[in-house]
Amino acid sequence: MPEQVLQVLMCDRHGQSFAVGVEEIASIERDRSALYRTLLVDRATGERIAVDRVGGVTEIERASICQPPERLGRAGQGLLGVVEIDGVSVPLVKTAFLAAVDPIRIQPAVITRPSAGRAAPAVEEPQILITSLRLARSNTARPEVVVGIPLEQVLDVSEPLPWIPLQVEGGWLRGILAWRGQTAQLVDLARCFGLEPLLGAPEERLVVVRGTSRHEPIAFMASAALQRVNPAHAIAIHPEDAGLKTEAIRGVFRWTSRLLVIPDIDALL
Repeated sequence: MPEQVLQVLMCDRHGQSFAVGVEEIASIERDRSALYRTLLVDRATGERIAVDRVGGVTEIERASICQPPERLGRAGQGLLGVVEIDGVSVPLVKTAFLAAVDPIRIQPAVITRPSAGRAAPAVEEPQILITSLRLARSNTARPEVVVGIPLEQVLDVSEPLPWIPLQVEGGWLRGILAWRGQTAQLVDLARCFGLEPLLGAPEERLVVVRGTSRHEPIAFMASAALQRVNPAHAIAIHPEDAGLKTEAIRGVFRWTSRLLVIPDIDALL
């Protein structure tokens, strides 16, 4: 088989489709303890990994694999990237990924900036894109929380795209998606800030952004109520005074009757 081509086996597990390199699988067996399950036998370890369904073998170009973000690739328990098969984005994984029981452990990075005052210039951009966070009722004692992204960091606003869920400790990283030939992380900004999101809230727009020094794409879902504003008269406050986790926040401001939060995108990449 030419080196530029990879043969993969399609399989389903817990309602999610995966692609696994054929060279990693020694054999496929029927699970005698569960009639409708199949076992993949890992070539390297001999471990038997249960899957719900096994499909066919297909070939993909290695150059077409969307590589995972660096930190997620290191911590992702065998997540190799995203491939498109028959028009559908599918995670390409090692057998170890299918065998993993514990969620992926990855935390926002600690970004060291010259001074705390670096938070303030974030709202001095001519305009920022804002959206209101949809929060659970347990958060209603606080003012409305809106997220602001300087327009220079906004890469795209579109209809929601298909995305691949991942089990990540803390729940702030929801999954990954293929975007313009790259793999973007899909994050839950409410959980990044230590807040509880409103389950089932409409997700009408996909917003893709980048950091100030790290330019890999990262995405979050938002309602259709996106606005471009110039937040005049915003007063900086400490995130802890607003009851927010600080790891992924660049600045928090009292703006009109709301809390304006500028996320530190670099910390999430």
